[in-house]
Amino acid sequence: MDFELTEAQLDLKRRAQEFMATEVLPDYQSWPVAVEDYGPELTARLSAKLDEYGLSRLNVPKEYGGQGLGAMEDVIVLTETAKAPRYLPGGPFTPWPVMYQASEAIKEKYLYPVLEGKTGWSMCFTEPDAGADLAGIKTTAVHKGDHWVINGRKMWRTGHAGASYTAVAAVTDASKGTRGISIFLVDNDTPGFTKVRDVPVLARTWGIEEDLVLDNVIVPEENLLGEPGAGFEIAQHQFNRFRLRLGGAALGMAERSQDLAVEYANEREVFGGKLGNNQAIQWMLTDNQYDIESIRWNTYHAAWLVDRGGKGYSATRLQASMVKGYCIDAGLRVVDRSMQILGGRGLSIDDFPFGDFYSQLRMCKQMEGSTEIMKIVMAREILGRRV
Repeated sequence: MDFELTEAQLDLKRRAQEFMATEVLPDYQSWPVAVEDYGPELTARLSAKLDEYGLSRLNVPKEYGGQGLGAMEDVIVLTETAKAPRYLPGGPFTPWPVMYQASEAIKEKYLYPVLEGKTGWSMCFTEPDAGADLAGIKTTAVHKGDHWVINGRKMWRTGHAGASYTAVAAVTDASKGTRGISIFLVDNDTPGFTKVRDVPVLARTWGIEEDLVLDNVIVPEENLLGEPGAGFEIAQHQFNRFRLRLGGAALGMAERSQDLAVEYANEREVFGGKLGNNQAIQWMLTDNQYDIESIRWNTYHAAWLVDRGGKGYSATRLQASMVKGYCIDAGLRVVDRSMQILGGRGLSIDDFPFGDFYSQLRMCKQMEGSTEIMKIVMAREILGRRV
């Protein structure tokens, strides 16, 4: 196995680093904290810069104007862009692969505007009584003539800032279990699709989640994404993609936290010498490095397997779950140790990114399946009892 990045991947990494050093890190602290507060001017400027550095539409197929790159390239770029605790355009909500297989009418209305940067999209799967267990959702969609009628309650709508439509999971045939779940594209201004309340969340940079009610929401028949009953598999495939991205984000946050801790340990004078001369500090930094390399190679290996077509031992599902279940905790450990090395200064939200990194990674423990759920998924894969 070749552990070296290709020349093209190294060039991509270099461009991502240059983008961050030039366009983001010097200025990001003057930006609004939450994505909802980004104005069109800032969003447009960052999007244009991402295009300029060749960092946009990485995974979009070439025939749709993208670069047609793989999971590894996605992880490489996200590792660098995660080093500033702010939202950047072109983040996790790139179009799902299934969107490229939809009808031309759906592509015209929902796919192309996202690819052109004219709008975004959001998703809501979680319900008050069903989170990690997607099979437990109670929202229903009933087929009537040329449309579907959706009723239910959703706990979160993720990615709603700047979005014009939402991917909604609903039960279309309760007798079929997970094979009776479907996904629908719902315009956000559809009558009956109502926000009950805003839900502020721990990571201040991610802004506000939303609590929603769907009361006799009418959706055109063609807005069913994929085949009836295919929603569970579509969602699982997408969750695996997101889980890899979370590994890349954890790596970027951990690397920057370590860099800041090393810089401080080499400069800070305590008790007549450098802080880094103390064995306690040295061991914290070495423990950080253990975790960073573990995050890197867990994530890289999973991305490599995905790009090879998921060959091997239940590769995609098992490895993506391992990335999500292990790498987030490892990233949290690195951030926490680095904050400790800086002492009281590490607690400053304005001067250092540790607080934002910590809150983001802590939220990631719950997202796309909690750490505990990932262990259940992994155990089922290992035992050959996939559900």
